Amino acid sequence: MAVLHWLLNLFGRNKKNGPLKKTYQVEPEKEDRTLSKRLDDNKQVLAEIFDHCGDLVEREIRIGKQGPRALLVYFDALIHYQELEEGVTKPLQASQLPQSGVTLDWLMQEAIPNTRILIYDRWVDVAGEITKGLTALLIDGQDQALLLFAMENIHRPVMMPQTESVARGSLDAFNENGRINIALLRKRLHTTRLAVEKVDVGEVSKTKISIVYLKGYVYDGLVEEIKTRLQRIRIDGVIDSGQIEELIQDAPYSPVSGIGVSERPDRVVSALLQGKAALLFDGTPFSLIVPTTLATDMQSPEDYYNRYWFASFIRMVRWGSLLISILAPAFYVAITTFHQDLIPTPFLITILASRDGVPFPGMVEALIMVLAFEILQEAGIRLPKPFGQTIGVVGAILIGQIAVTAGLVTPAVVVAIALTAIASYTLSSLNLSTGVRILRLLFIVAAGFLGLFGVMAVFTMATFQLCALRSFGVPYLAPFAPLSLGDLKDTFIRAPIWAMRMRPRLQGYVEPVKQDDNKPRPPRPR
Repeated sequence: MAVLHWLLNLFGRNKKNGPLKKTYQVEPEKEDRTLSKRLDDNKQVLAEIFDHCGDLVEREIRIGKQGPRALLVYFDALIHYQELEEGVTKPLQASQLPQSGVTLDWLMQEAIPNTRILIYDRWVDVAGEITKGLTALLIDGQDQALLLFAMENIHRPVMMPQTESVARGSLDAFNENGRINIALLRKRLHTTRLAVEKVDVGEVSKTKISIVYLKGYVYDGLVEEIKTRLQRIRIDGVIDSGQIEELIQDAPYSPVSGIGVSERPDRVVSALLQGKAALLFDGTPFSLIVPTTLATDMQSPEDYYNRYWFASFIRMVRWGSLLISILAPAFYVAITTFHQDLIPTPFLITILASRDGVPFPGMVEALIMVLAFEILQEAGIRLPKPFGQTIGVVGAILIGQIAVTAGLVTPAVVVAIALTAIASYTLSSLNLSTGVRILRLLFIVAAGFLGLFGVMAVFTMATFQLCALRSFGVPYLAPFAPLSLGDLKDTFIRAPIWAMRMRPRLQGYVEPVKQDDNKPRPPRPR
């Protein structure tokens, strides 16, 4: 860890000038001025602010037949022309002017009453709203601008989840539009307790982040801590939620971030009901859930939609798959390299016979297969869908049959890596699965040099690191460490719904009871 800090400091400094410093002053100082009452002066300021913006449209009209001049300012690609023409331009040109003259109140109440309007008098606000897709209406004689909502619908419709598929459950997912994402939550939570607070992050992108939580459910200080960490960020632009995830997590060097990621509204709603908070972003369908724990990362939404016997069985299978995906290649390397006495003699003879002619030791053999699988997985993601299935079939034949036939690897390591790959696909958490992929390589290297002793050493260090990991103050290994017996009924198994009366102790203690005793009681026989 000390070496990693040294490398980061080395690459983050300038040898001559010391630490690199950047003061963000992105917006021009002239934007901080207020609007003028003269339309020509405002047009001159617009030309200075939006210099080189070739897609900016400045359309001058006249309000009524004898009214004052007005200027419509908008970006060509962001405007819905028909809505702007029918809802704003034509009503303004056909308006009957009042005897008292044109005022902003008259415009909003009489001329264009059916349009949502904002009012600003500073150029920094007007320019910011224009870049978001609003239309600015500047009027000669008025030192305030009207910002009109006539934006083009450029988002995709609500679709099925792409990364969190379920056999039973809802089939809608978040998309890149923040308003629609909040609507998907309000469709499920018909309560005034659902709070939404918005924060802009990014000096250039000004990405809107919505902090969503249930009032009276989140523990004290969680929302304030989220705001503090977001306000501490100084960055020019935010493109995806993954950037914010790295900037607000508790342990920046941990392979597991301690922050949940989901594109499913039902999963976010379940987290809110447990006393957590969610961050929704404009421009990405993936939301962040804080705090989160290892037990939460191992859960799937359909665990609560199926019968608890079947859900408990599947959950235990998932926990076993987690261990297999991390340890299976390492155990193969350790046993075949250092601990052959642990293998039954007939099986050992088979392995030794299959290794005849293989030029690589067990560790290199396993690393080659794991890296080949990672390359195959990345190729399947990046290629277009029509080619993805072809690459999967060709890759499976190449990694399996051809590699064994060519004498590059043994059949046993192919079986171990295949089992590892299948087991890794059972994990429903994106962050956990990516952390497992990194830990798998560390375990293989430790097994290749130290055998089972190296595996246990890395396992112990990983356990200590997870014990120290916090997610916004909540231990990542809760309810295992610290131990909470009442919360164990929703970890390795899933207790019946009627038996889970309490929320998690460290997350939902503000409103601990979530239901009464609803255990089914059939009528007495006659």
